[in-house]
Amino acid sequence: MPPSPTLSPYVKFFWIGEAPASTENRFTHISIATSAPKLIFHYKGKFSEVAATGQLTSSFTSGIQGQSKTHARFISPENVGILGVEFFPYAIPVLFSMSASALTNQYIDIVSFCGSKGKELEERIFSASTNQERLHIVTGFLESLVKRPVNPHIVNAVQNIDKLKGLVDMDTILKNVPLSQRQFERLFKAITGFSPKLYTRIARFEAAVNDFRRKASFAEIALEAGYFDQAHFNHDFMEFTGLKPNTYLKVIDRLPVPSC
Repeated sequence: MPPSPTLSPYVKFFWIGEAPASTENRFTHISIATSAPKLIFHYKGKFSEVAATGQLTSSFTSGIQGQSKTHARFISPENVGILGVEFFPYAIPVLFSMSASALTNQYIDIVSFCGSKGKELEERIFSASTNQERLHIVTGFLESLVKRPVNPHIVNAVQNIDKLKGLVDMDTILKNVPLSQRQFERLFKAITGFSPKLYTRIARFEAAVNDFRRKASFAEIALEAGYFDQAHFNHDFMEFTGLKPNTYLKVIDRLPVPSC
């Protein structure tokens, strides 16, 4: 679902995912590397994070997921309902008055992140009777946080990188920026949480992953995403998802597509 006009410079979209527990009596969610921070509300069902050893750790019921270059796996034995807000990376300094770098690779519960206002927001969303009501509540909360603009040079750089799906070099990014490369890189990381180089790398990877449901050949997807070869593509895939491409494809084929 698209955001309100007030939030459109900062929020990419809202999404809602609902699904029953699988035939194995658990719903699995794969969290992969992403350039976009997210606000998540598990209004139905509880999740546990699965460590590499198989050990389970309780996940938050609501919280912020920072931009990440890592991956994680979560399971729930219950029917699940999730409301998500996907931000542009530069939204964090504007809405929450903090450097996005503080969120990199982090999962922070709503109370630790927003204090009593976060707890109140969670309670209102969980007690809402419809998803439309939940969207109205979270929209009002986020609109109340819009207080200051973000550096336009970083906004333009992020939008260009996203538009070009990560297929852009530093010289092109800096072409119309009145900052030195060092100044730009420092500001970019503070606002997005990633260096420009890592951000473009993850943007390219995300573009490739978005093609997976088309079920084109992996070689074709890798070529269109600008990878040198299949081996380079497979390396990034393992790093950013923890899975091989063919395994990941089987997993997402079993998952519902969130409505947005």
